[in-house]
Parts: sequence; C-alpha cells; structure tokens
Amino acid sequence: MNLKGYVSVRIPVPVSVQNLLLRDYCQRNNHEYSLADVEFVTGYHMLQGAVGYDAFDGICAYSMDIFPEDEAERDLILLAAEEGGLEIHYALENYVWPRDKAICEEIWKLKALVS
Repeated sequence: MNLKGYVSVRIPVPVSVQNLLLRDYCQRNNHEYSLADVEFVTGYHMLQGAVGYDAFDGICAYSMDIFPEDEAERDLILLAAEEGGLEIHYALENYVWPRDKAICEEIWKLKALVS
C-alpha cells in the first residue's frame, strides 16, 4: 500500500521525529511511504488536500491527535477519505480507519469528555 505521510506542528513533537515514526510504521507494515505533508498552525488545508490525492492508497498520520477536535470537521475529512477509498493509518496508536472505526470514534468521544 502506498501511503502519503501527514504530520503537524501543533503538537509538542518535532516534525523530524514524527516523520521517523511514519517511516518506521510503513516499513514494519510493508507499506510504501511518501514524504509527509506538514500541517502548519491554522486549519487543516493539507489534510483536506491529502484525502483528495489519487496517487496514494491512504494517509499515514502521526497520531489521531493531529486530526480536528471538532467532530463535524473531522467527519467531513473521514467521509471524504472513505468515499475516495482511502485508508487512514494512525501510526502512533497503530489504528487504521475504517478498519478500526469503532475504536477511533470511542477514543475521540472520551477525549471530548475530558477536554
């Protein structure tokens, strides 16, 4: 599977470290890794663009934590990925959307409760 990387500067983990984890995840799971798009401070423009790529089978994101906290905004991105036949791999948590959809949704619900 050919995965496009996705990392963010919004979390306190250097982009270089996030990229190392993505490369390691892809290598361990026999996926091809394409250099990550970096999401800068505001919005989710790179992520929204990544779900529209035809050249990749999915996205390899550093973590679920770099996806929108707002459920409606997150659902739009996830729906676009599903409609495009893309998987989203969350490397840190080792979950894959939509395979682990129920687990991911439960984690996001719990995070919303504690924030």
